[in-house]
Amino acid sequence: MNPVILLILSLACQIWAAAMALRLIRLTGRTWAWFLIALALVLMILRRSLTLYDVLYFGTSPLEASTELVGLAVSFLLAVGIAGIDPTFRAIQGAQESLRLNEARLAAVWELSQMASASLQEVTQYTLQAGVELTRSDVGFVGLIDPAEVNLQILSWSDKVMSECGVHERPLTYPLATAGLWGEAVRRRQALVINDYATTTEAKKGVPPGHIGLQRLLVVPVVEEQRVVALAAVANKREPYDARDQRQLTLLLQGMWQHLRRQRSQQAMAHEIERMHQFQAKLIQTSNDGIIASDRQGNILIFNAGAEKILGYRHEEVVGKMKVQDLYPPNQANKILKMLFSLQSGGRGRLVNYETLVRGKNGSLIPVELSATFIMEDHTIMAVVGFFRDLRERLILQEKALQNERLAVLGRMAAHISHEIKNPLMVIGGFARQVRDSLAGQQEKIIDKLNIIIDEIRRLEDFLVEVGRFTKFSDPRLQVGDLNALLQDTCRFLEPVLTEKGISLSLALAPDLPSFPFDADHIRQVFLNLLKNGIEAMESGGNLTVSSQVKDNAIQVVMADTGPGIPPELLRKIFRPFFSTKPRGSGLGLAICQQIMAAHAGEIQLQSQLGQGTRVTLVFHLPETTPSQAGAAGQDPAKTVA
Repeated sequence: MNPVILLILSLACQIWAAAMALRLIRLTGRTWAWFLIALALVLMILRRSLTLYDVLYFGTSPLEASTELVGLAVSFLLAVGIAGIDPTFRAIQGAQESLRLNEARLAAVWELSQMASASLQEVTQYTLQAGVELTRSDVGFVGLIDPAEVNLQILSWSDKVMSECGVHERPLTYPLATAGLWGEAVRRRQALVINDYATTTEAKKGVPPGHIGLQRLLVVPVVEEQRVVALAAVANKREPYDARDQRQLTLLLQGMWQHLRRQRSQQAMAHEIERMHQFQAKLIQTSNDGIIASDRQGNILIFNAGAEKILGYRHEEVVGKMKVQDLYPPNQANKILKMLFSLQSGGRGRLVNYETLVRGKNGSLIPVELSATFIMEDHTIMAVVGFFRDLRERLILQEKALQNERLAVLGRMAAHISHEIKNPLMVIGGFARQVRDSLAGQQEKIIDKLNIIIDEIRRLEDFLVEVGRFTKFSDPRLQVGDLNALLQDTCRFLEPVLTEKGISLSLALAPDLPSFPFDADHIRQVFLNLLKNGIEAMESGGNLTVSSQVKDNAIQVVMADTGPGIPPELLRKIFRPFFSTKPRGSGLGLAICQQIMAAHAGEIQLQSQLGQGTRVTLVFHLPETTPSQAGAAGQDPAKTVA
């Protein structure tokens, strides 16, 4: 073969090898290594070119064919070797790019997982930006498909779409039935890759005038349980979209959907926890029992409405300001704490139905039934919760039941005593009076003694009458009447006694006192008993005030004297049957008054201060009466207490 031709072919191989070496400089980034190889090849090309030039234009010595054949072989092998390296480096570069994209996607998914409190708009916007960057696209959108797969709600558009798209008032919700390529991806439930939008005919319906131009398009749906739940689309990548772009966008979108599901689940759980918290808070606050919780130092953390009602404190006066020890009498809190640590009162850390006392805001001691328990966390006591049940009403009921039982026994006993004593007393009294009358004008001392006997017998007879009234109390016969008139009549009856004792009487009766049904005989007995008590309390004279008024839908009759008053220790016993502060009293007068007032659904209240006198208030509750009912009953509606 002609050596010149071999030289030309060798030069061509060297130029090819140098070009590929220069290309590898850009491909691998190893500039200095491939630059030296390319420089060596360029020098070889220059040398061989000079040799060819000398042969062709200066007629130098002819080339040896064998030498040029070896040079051609070397140049060819060098070019082929460099060409063989190119795919390897391209594969390495592709792997590196995939690794970079995976790292970028994982970083984006990690960033999504940290957006726990982000809004749906913020999550989808971040996903869109990451998807556009991963696929090196220009524009894109992210949206959610409704459960019925009828509409797509686009939540985020890329900034370039917002700035360049000329379609105004574009909707955020698009129907699937009229959708083109993105709708086809939903219908197929798989990704759709379009690298030549202008020529494709696959389900394309075009874009409206002014819409941003499309060259390439990648649409990726997220499918969950055979239903498309989310959709993303990117467009106008400079190079064609490939499987790597589809994979990265699919995984990113799935990461977004998992984050949204987790976020919704957490929100639902938080909502449920909040709902349960509110329910528990309402349950605590609406409980009739007092519920008080305190920390390990005794600081009060919870103080419900029931505790407010029992103790008289307001929530804001206690929580964070008082310790639970302050609510007990001295040393009682320590005693309760010791019982909680013992095994004798319901088990360690529990106290069940323990009756104790708590101190109210006004300083009074209140009987309660206490149940308490420890709140534990990691075997450590974090708080103590106590449940308080007010025992005052129950104790009152127990006292009333006990009193009724005692009264029943007393009634039976009194009936028997009355029966056994009454007849002999009548006989003794009758004969004593006959003896006294037959001794008229004779032996005055004997007559005086007989008078004493007769007076004592009369007192016993009166006592037996009162016992009979108390034990055989009959239901009142109610008739509408004027309470003021009954008061005035009773006071007139007592005028001689008032004059004799030097007691002045003051009447202050409300002129508009409404009529209401009551038993006149029973109420007269109440008035007489109370007025007599007031008169007897003022042995050296004084003032007796009687008033009536309408207050809080009730008639109040107040009787006040200026006597010495009743000691506090006796005031608590004053209504007990057979208890009396008077040497010759039966102890049944106030008990009968209370019995009569209770039969009239009324109340009797007694207040007394030593050295200032005693004040008794009778409360008669009025029935609710409408104006029409008042008119029908012949009353003046303006004077009816509603």
